Amino acid sequence: MSGTTIQVGGAQGAVRPEAGEGTGRRLRLRHLWLVPGLAIAIVANELGKANGVGILTLIAFGIAPDLPRLIGSRGRLMHNLLHQPAAPLLAVALSATGLVPIIWLVGSLVWLGHVVAGRGVGDVPRKGIDRVR
Repeated sequence: MSGTTIQVGGAQGAVRPEAGEGTGRRLRLRHLWLVPGLAIAIVANELGKANGVGILTLIAFGIAPDLPRLIGSRGRLMHNLLHQPAAPLLAVALSATGLVPIIWLVGSLVWLGHVVAGRGVGDVPRKGIDRVR
């Protein structure tokens, strides 16, 4: 039925495909952000493993940028700041100097991986009002 045209009162109109009969292309260009995001997360995991950083600490650093969502629209500004790539890039650069403990480098890499992979799944800074649930 997809791609069929019908006559309606002398005018032609395309019939919309039913659910599940789309073009079949579900992957978008933005999904490519998942590859470097996962690569950064793997590097952070290996670096953490080599330096004794536990998995719970890695999970905490990975979840932390999304915690402002728990307070609703009041947390939008903090969510937007934590999902800008400049902040974790700066944190990685500062912690890579060796002036701070290695856990800060691992944490900033996890944060950067979260932000980069988030671009692939649509977890980006938000504008406007919250959606009504």
